[in-house]
Amino acid sequence: MGLHLQTQVPDEKTVRDFEAFLRERHPGCGRPRFLLLHEHIVRMCIDAGVVGKQAVWAMDSTPMWCYGAVLDTIRLLGEGTRMLAQRWAKATGASIEEIASQWDVPYVLAKSIKGHFRIDWRNAEERADVVEVVAGGALRAVEQVRWHISQARRNRRKRLQRRARALVRIVEQDLETDNNGQLVVAQKVAKDRMVSLTDPCARHGRKSRSKTFNGFKLHLLGDIVSGVIGSVAVTAGNRHDGSVAHRLIRRAKQLHTSLDVVLGDTAYGGASLRHRVHSDLGVTLVAPPPPNNTKGRKGGLRREDFDIDFEANTVTCPGGVNADERLWVWSKEHHCHTTALRWSEQACNSCRLQNQCCGERTSGRYLRLHPHEQTLRQAREDWQEPEVREKYRRRSECERLVRQMSRHGARRARSWGLGKAQLQAHLIAMRCNLQLLAQALAGG
Repeated sequence: MGLHLQTQVPDEKTVRDFEAFLRERHPGCGRPRFLLLHEHIVRMCIDAGVVGKQAVWAMDSTPMWCYGAVLDTIRLLGEGTRMLAQRWAKATGASIEEIASQWDVPYVLAKSIKGHFRIDWRNAEERADVVEVVAGGALRAVEQVRWHISQARRNRRKRLQRRARALVRIVEQDLETDNNGQLVVAQKVAKDRMVSLTDPCARHGRKSRSKTFNGFKLHLLGDIVSGVIGSVAVTAGNRHDGSVAHRLIRRAKQLHTSLDVVLGDTAYGGASLRHRVHSDLGVTLVAPPPPNNTKGRKGGLRREDFDIDFEANTVTCPGGVNADERLWVWSKEHHCHTTALRWSEQACNSCRLQNQCCGERTSGRYLRLHPHEQTLRQAREDWQEPEVREKYRRRSECERLVRQMSRHGARRARSWGLGKAQLQAHLIAMRCNLQLLAQALAGG
């Protein structure tokens, strides 16, 4: 945890045993012990007055690089085949040389996978031949393991099957067939692509358009006045910030019941998240709303140009005509049903705004609303208020909380796996909160 002890520090085994104890679920509530310990320390900070009445809560995220090696496609396939061969040798009692000969994968015996192939790596044809070799070897290895899994020791079969599935996934995600029917490295990044064999949960992440990272993403919510970190979460690097915002706010709300406003950046400004947080937890999100819908023909009328009376449940187009038909349709974008409106062909053809509204469409205007259209429009109206903008200006102070976590080791995972990254992040948050608690008690 980074604390300076006056006595002898515990040995490595004691630390690992304590970490394993913290990762276990408490028998009384079924929650991880490290999460309960973190919440207990936060309650102690609240009871000691560290978090005052002027608390300002904000949340943000930051990259957390994984501990495992991030490899390219050829090394992922080669190293994956090597690891599968090593585990198969241990599970069956055979030597790695025998396995390499049976599977026809001699490169797994080399010190370097790429070094085994004496080619000019700038030559596209020679690279494609190597891809074909390592991909074929990986698939042969998977087939041999699946057909002869009964020969392996029973306690090693699940690990072998997981490694085999990982190899198949790499082939599906990273390779494609060219015009000649040959497997080549795909010129795209597959969705949810696996980047590390030793850290299978690590993913490609993007902090901005120009800044990318590989690993996990650390999410936190805290009081920017006192510096207390109220809730923490670690996810794969490709998870959206808003996907864990509700969980962070719910945990902090359980500890500090007077929490009613949270500051966040644009990633937390979606209408669905605003509606869910306010309806479930009674918390208002102060964040920039999504930009107006500009999709469609340039100069055409947008959804925001239509007047909606939510009390009367009517929608009026800019031409002053109410919608003729109301539909209940499924939204793939939001994964729920939403309202859609339709104006008749006769009403649109007689309207002076027909070309601007419908364009070349002759069947009348069709308009699909956001599932939380009222929340979205209200957020855009509130964002124009100077008081809201002034309140949001303090969100940048959340970087102090991020820096506090980063300077104590939260920038990089210290072990393999998402579960241990969760434990590491919570331990660092505990350390930061304990320091604030000690300072408050010493000052009192």
